Amino acid sequence: MFSSIILAVFSIIVLVYVRKKPRRTLPLPPGPRKYPIIGDLLVVPDESHWVAYDRIAKECNSDILHFSVFGNSVIVLNSFAAASDVLDRQSSISSSRPEGTMINEVMGWKSMFSVQPYGQQWRDHRKVFWQEFHPEHGRLHHRPIQLRCSRDLIRHLYESPLDFQTHIRHMIASSILMVVYGVDVQEKDDPNITLVEDALKHLDLGFIGTYMVDIFPFLKHIPRWIPGAGFQIIGENATRDLNLLVDVPYSQTRRLLAKGRGESSLICRALNRGSIPDGGPEEGIIKNTAATAYLGANETSKFSMTLFIALMALNPDIQERAQRELDQYLDHRLPEFEDEYYLPYTSAVMLEVLRLEPITPLGLPRSLVSDGDYKGYHLPSGSVVFCNLWAILRDETVFSEPEEFKPSRFLIDGQIDPRLKDYFMTAFGFGRRICPGRYFAMDNLWLNMASILSVFTIGKAVDENGQEIDINPEYTTNLNRHVLPFKCSIKPRSERAEELIRECRRL
Repeated sequence: MFSSIILAVFSIIVLVYVRKKPRRTLPLPPGPRKYPIIGDLLVVPDESHWVAYDRIAKECNSDILHFSVFGNSVIVLNSFAAASDVLDRQSSISSSRPEGTMINEVMGWKSMFSVQPYGQQWRDHRKVFWQEFHPEHGRLHHRPIQLRCSRDLIRHLYESPLDFQTHIRHMIASSILMVVYGVDVQEKDDPNITLVEDALKHLDLGFIGTYMVDIFPFLKHIPRWIPGAGFQIIGENATRDLNLLVDVPYSQTRRLLAKGRGESSLICRALNRGSIPDGGPEEGIIKNTAATAYLGANETSKFSMTLFIALMALNPDIQERAQRELDQYLDHRLPEFEDEYYLPYTSAVMLEVLRLEPITPLGLPRSLVSDGDYKGYHLPSGSVVFCNLWAILRDETVFSEPEEFKPSRFLIDGQIDPRLKDYFMTAFGFGRRICPGRYFAMDNLWLNMASILSVFTIGKAVDENGQEIDINPEYTTNLNRHVLPFKCSIKPRSERAEELIRECRRL
């Protein structure tokens, strides 16, 4: 009798499970050999994941890969076709984010809409962001600030060229800080810049899959004093630093607005779009969106600007060609945004810097909210999806000699090739989660690269014996990469260039 009851209950459980999980008829995408229980844990790369995934994809002769770790499904898209199909055509199921227990709950980042799952909360935040960073709006409100910060960068590079990486960080942080919060920035040691750097240092620590709590979410409940629970302390520190970033500059802006200042800011424009009660959910959306914008702009453009300096030192012929174009068109003045169309090779330099080493080689992970398919493969619901942007931007069928730094590849008949530029824009992602700050970022990068090239010559530094010091750009291998420090020479190109630099006073 008892055994009959057990059998009946078991049968019901199996029936319910089968109804919820229809039998899969399509195979999973190719991937490494999977072991019982742990799956591909032993073969998932520890660093430079994008390079390893590209190699495995070639070995499997497939542009889509499948991994499994403790039953968790991971899909890697290694081609433009795969990314377009899954992230664009099937955007209704591929626009969410994985749970990310460490970053969202333990570290407290769930208020940042860049890591939020797809839904109304994400749409509310994204709307506020896009209203501010739509390209037409940006040209009116952002470009004057970006121009001012670019001129400051030129002046700082002239005064202390050895500190070029510090100056780049300050320029990027200043431009977005003034756009978002409307606050003035100190020349050195600005506390708001320290705030964003303190918050960002935790980001790579929260990368999904770094901690067992992402695989076994119940671990988030264990006390910090238990051996192995050090992630709880990391989470507390990350939560504290993020809360400071969200609250401190926002409070400064509100005080400025009360005094009739700070009106040219995201905060002010968002507050003026409707009746926003203090402490309400609408105000929370504005605060969180502002912090997301500040974090995103700081973390991305620094990498590309620093890499640009290294590549110019390593490629003097390319630097000279861009400078000839600038000299011919600008006729001894600094560039303005309106000049971009007439300086195609300079624009090609920027595009090639971004193509050669994308800022986030795997983008931010997606999550499938229901089953999908691609090329006859089954894509299971709940899978974490990575898009290998690094591999896509090195596709030999699109970019010949992809390992080489060749800005001219983006030119056709003396102008930017629109087809290739459209393909290149994949550097900012696909589908509904494409980077909404891409226009601001590209404006900033172009203006600063053009300005630096117009007045400076970048070369290799020399040691005490007069020998050139080699530059071999090295990067951190985390989700968001950084260029490791290197030495170079940054000198004014001429006496006229020095005059232009001296005219770069704080506006």
